[in-house]
Amino acid sequence: MLSKILEALKSLFSSSVGSSAKGTTSRANFWIQVAILLLSLFVVFIVYSSMKPIIKGICRIALQSDERSDIDQERAVGVEAQKAILGTTLREVKSIGVLKANAEVVIKSEIPGKVEFIRFTEGGNVKKGDLLIEFEDLLYKSEKEKSEAEYVLRRAEFERVNQLYNQKVGSKKNYDEALAQMNAAKAQLDIASFQLSKTVIKAPFDGTIGIMKGSVSPGNIVQQQTELVDIVDNSMVRVEFTVPAKYIEDIAVGQSVEITVDAFKDRAFSGAVDAIDSEVDPRNHSILARAVIPNRNGSLKHGMFANVKLVTGEKNNVVLIDEDSLDREGAIEFVWVIDNKGRAYRKRVLTGAKTAAGVEILAGVKEGEMVITTGQLKLTEGVVTKVLNKGNIETSRKHKKTDITDNVYGEDFPEYNEEADGKDEELDKDSVIDKIKGILGKSVKQEKE
Repeated sequence: MLSKILEALKSLFSSSVGSSAKGTTSRANFWIQVAILLLSLFVVFIVYSSMKPIIKGICRIALQSDERSDIDQERAVGVEAQKAILGTTLREVKSIGVLKANAEVVIKSEIPGKVEFIRFTEGGNVKKGDLLIEFEDLLYKSEKEKSEAEYVLRRAEFERVNQLYNQKVGSKKNYDEALAQMNAAKAQLDIASFQLSKTVIKAPFDGTIGIMKGSVSPGNIVQQQTELVDIVDNSMVRVEFTVPAKYIEDIAVGQSVEITVDAFKDRAFSGAVDAIDSEVDPRNHSILARAVIPNRNGSLKHGMFANVKLVTGEKNNVVLIDEDSLDREGAIEFVWVIDNKGRAYRKRVLTGAKTAAGVEILAGVKEGEMVITTGQLKLTEGVVTKVLNKGNIETSRKHKKTDITDNVYGEDFPEYNEEADGKDEELDKDSVIDKIKGILGKSVKQEKE
């Protein structure tokens, strides 16, 4: 049909031009040419208008096909994430210390002798005054009895001399000699009594008794000052630790202390500072402090190494993130964050204190940013993500429609919105193809007619 119209216009135009060439220059021929030109433009406009939906539909189908192909190739990576929040951290000073018992003693023999009885169970608990060890005491009893007899004799002699002296019969010299001999006998008796008392060893305080040292057992002869066994009172332990001199103004008696030991890594023990040294050690520019830790169940033992955290104050309105969010490359720390289009990007951060509530971020992440906590190994720069724990995130989809946890693709990918399927006013692929077939069919039919 279009070809016939063009041929008619061409023949009409040729006849018009031929007549003018023959010298016909009438005004009517001019207006005929103008009418032909306008008619041509009108026909072109009609043809363009009828083909416009077809061309638009074909272009849209091609573009949508390319976009869907690109998105299908970019699969969403499943991750877990949490928002950076504002919180409070504690200002802490960390150090290492050694635990010391509330009381400790090494039981030693104060006299030489033979061990006769051991009255305790090694590793058990003892009370103050409990009988621990008995030495053979026959020799010491004999010495005491001899000293007692000597003292009785010297005291009787002194009484006689004193009576004569009071009667002005005895001399002052005899009186002084009798008094000195009586006092010497009394001192010897005291020594003998003291040595006899050392044949029995008793517990000086409540505590836990250790294992006998060396090969000491009943029947062994031990010398004076021989170490026998230890007794430790662990009902309360003390930890001594050093604090850098720059924190002197921040520490004080009564401040909270928290310690951990390797034997109980998942357990913390709390106490308080009870003493601070009077001077700074010039060798390491630190000051010695001591804290008291209750130990009712006896878990902490004398001599353990402890990690000490001294709480010196609080820091408010700090940005906190989950510790699992941190990745490291050498000394550099970074996290993965999700932007408002659901894509993951890596950010370098500077961290501060680490607490049970999270890690303090000094720079790199702001409050409210979505930080990935699980799945970092699968990420690359700009990859589309799918948050798997969106039910646990602070902001609900009901309150924020464009929350990246609600829809992985967000508003940038409307073709993936199920609710919009079938409601879009634009033409889909099938409808465009049907419309093209309809228009072409009508054109063919009209040409045949």
